[in-house]
Amino acid sequence: MRLTKRSFGSFLLCLATLFASTLAWAQSGGFVGIVEGSATLIRQTTRYALAESVALNDQDIIETTPGAFVQLELPGGVLVGMGESTRLMLRPRVGKGMAPPSLYLLQGWLKTTGGGTFGYTSPGFEIATQAASTVVYTKGAQYEIFIESGSARLTLRDGAPTVSQLAAGDFAQRREGTTPTVARRATPEFLARVPRQFRDRLPARGEQFARRNAAPKALGEIDYADVADWLRTEPALRLPLLPLWKARAADLNFRAGAKADLAQHPEWEQVADPEGYARKLALEAERRRAREAARQAAKAAAAAAAAAKSSADPETK
Repeated sequence: MRLTKRSFGSFLLCLATLFASTLAWAQSGGFVGIVEGSATLIRQTTRYALAESVALNDQDIIETTPGAFVQLELPGGVLVGMGESTRLMLRPRVGKGMAPPSLYLLQGWLKTTGGGTFGYTSPGFEIATQAASTVVYTKGAQYEIFIESGSARLTLRDGAPTVSQLAAGDFAQRREGTTPTVARRATPEFLARVPRQFRDRLPARGEQFARRNAAPKALGEIDYADVADWLRTEPALRLPLLPLWKARAADLNFRAGAKADLAQHPEWEQVADPEGYARKLALEAERRRAREAARQAAKAAAAAAAAAKSSADPETK
């Protein structure tokens, strides 16, 4: 009887531990469910080799190489499949007063599946899905969006916002130099290019990883080339990256790259070119002093002219 109680107690302890681990996963920012091929995680100033069961944080950047596939499992049961040559940032910090998207898709292939609402942003569009499975390819302002099931609201971001409601089977497309279109079925060319991993239902792996939390293997500090494209994005996305990465400006190669590209991200001038920034501040201060001196001289001249006119005017004597 003692053995039975001990076994039952161990079972309850094991069950409680599993529940706590699963709850921790649910409350976290998600985790990596599948890695096929080579993929990289950029977290703060370090590059890592992405691995299965790695927990995800805000502002994590994930990039896949040609031929690779990655699946992320996000809070709310959302599955995100990344095809080859895809780059995204999870829950980026954005400008003050703006709601951060769940992810920012810089380029590449994405398949998302979820039973509730889910939305994300790219340079050319925003999409909000409802109990949907969607497949997307985007590069710059170009995009191809196929709604496998459910529904989605598509908002174009360049120019005046244009909103389209998409239903299951709809295919939205925008190519270079063309106007956006919506059709009732995907083109054969698009379907032929869809990554093979997207052709089946994405498999959830949360239960397998509930008691695991792998640590990614560090590959080294980021170089400027690793993050240059992120620093060329829209201001709301790239400005919060300055405090995250400015420590890398201590590296001369990183600083040289950032300095050569200041036209794309002028906010980096103070850390990428401190000498030039100091000269610029000194020149602006000198110009302000010169303007103030000219203003005071003009004021004094006007006062002197008024006094001279007053003394020369017979009616004032």
